[in-house]
Amino acid sequence: MNAICSLCGTPLIPADMLVGKNRLADGGYLCSTCFNKAISINKELINTLHQFYFAEITGMFLKSKIDASQNQPGAQPSERNYYEYDAPTRLDEIKDQIVALNARLSVLASEEVNALEYVLEKDEKLLAIAECIYLQNKREGIVFATPERVVFIDKKILGGIVRNEFPLREIISIEHHEHLLYSILKINIKGASAEFKLHNKNDGRAFCTVVNGGVKDSGSPLEQVGQMQAFHQNIPGLAQEDVFTTQKQSSEVIFEQLEKLGKLREAGVLTEDEFAEQKKKLLDKL
Repeated sequence: MNAICSLCGTPLIPADMLVGKNRLADGGYLCSTCFNKAISINKELINTLHQFYFAEITGMFLKSKIDASQNQPGAQPSERNYYEYDAPTRLDEIKDQIVALNARLSVLASEEVNALEYVLEKDEKLLAIAECIYLQNKREGIVFATPERVVFIDKKILGGIVRNEFPLREIISIEHHEHLLYSILKINIKGASAEFKLHNKNDGRAFCTVVNGGVKDSGSPLEQVGQMQAFHQNIPGLAQEDVFTTQKQSSEVIFEQLEKLGKLREAGVLTEDEFAEQKKKLLDKL
């Protein structure tokens, strides 16, 4: 088998190996092109290459690239080399808030979490969040609270977002009823209510604290609270839905969730065992 260049993988010609000048300390070789590039970085390598290991040579090449980029016109001078990292994105900030809330979200909610950067306003902060089933339409997604509103969202398989929104000024109160394995979060408004089955039974406590405290502080007269309607906002790809009139069959929702599971398995997010377990849970609901 012909030897190849340790840096670029090019097959070596006999002339490269004739006198061994291209040989590295660990037994590897450099082709003529890479050898000449190495010499342009450090002229002493023409006679001492055999004393250097492959990792040392790649380090020289990397340092040369960094130095060259910092010497580009317009580049700011620096006394020391360092890497500049991109500033956190809005989605990064949102995920940090979720971590700070100790939220227990599964991988099945990852698409809804990623959609939050389009649903939340620029400076809107998460105060509570939970994975849930919206009992009025049997859709699975996430429900979250901010200082201004409570929102349920579900990322649809074929694109778009189903969203139901409850501005804080419209809410009379919020209740949380714990069961053995789950809890029910109930949002009360004048003449109607919305209920969510939370997968983790403890998640509703934060909603009660945040929302009931906000309702009390708002001082809005209950007489001004009317029948709750879905709040509409022009967001690209957002599918709007009436809060109280959705009658989609649960079987359709389950099939959508199965499609979502399949995509997560194909992406390597779920193992075969995890996929089979979640699939069984969904099929048991049919």
